[in-house]
Amino acid sequence: MTYPTTLIVAALLCSTAAAAPQEVTCESPCSCSSAHGKGRWPVKNDPETPPTDTSTIQAVTPSDIFSWAGPDVHQQSKRTGLEQKWFAVTGRVVAVKVEADGDLHIALSDATGNKQGTVVCEVPLKPQWCDIRETVFSWTPTRFPFQTSSAKRLKIAKPPVVTIVGKAFWGIGHAPKDQSNRRSHQPGYAAWEIHPVMKVDVQ
Repeated sequence: MTYPTTLIVAALLCSTAAAAPQEVTCESPCSCSSAHGKGRWPVKNDPETPPTDTSTIQAVTPSDIFSWAGPDVHQQSKRTGLEQKWFAVTGRVVAVKVEADGDLHIALSDATGNKQGTVVCEVPLKPQWCDIRETVFSWTPTRFPFQTSSAKRLKIAKPPVVTIVGKAFWGIGHAPKDQSNRRSHQPGYAAWEIHPVMKVDVQ
């Protein structure tokens, strides 16, 4: 093997290693090592608690959120417009996933199933959200510890109907270039999310 060829092979091996997904280990509902995230991270982990005046929290369904227009938001944007408002979204849980950043993704569709539109509600990996994470994992037969290098979908024995309270969040990493409210690779899902989840009530 010639010297230039050796360099090319080494470069290819290094680039492949760099591109390999980082494995995350979840030791418990509230503890995941090597979790990593990006994209408006401070905004995603907004610690503000819901207002005591519940009349300021707007009740919506997943199909309502699915009908919203997309905002003018970029990766460095602070919360703006709808992202500053509180919502209580009621729907049936259709999926739960653990992401590489340790967040729990709860996917909701209308409880009646009559209208199109699924919305993702995210629960961060921080002590403040531990009780909520334990509740969500209780819907599944998940055994700890487990490892994943990408989104891990959890089984749900009896998908509950829930009301989730949190602020709206524009999932810019999932939105198409035209900023329409449809996920690029999941057209039935809204790019709008509820993030972070601050309260979960099972119906």
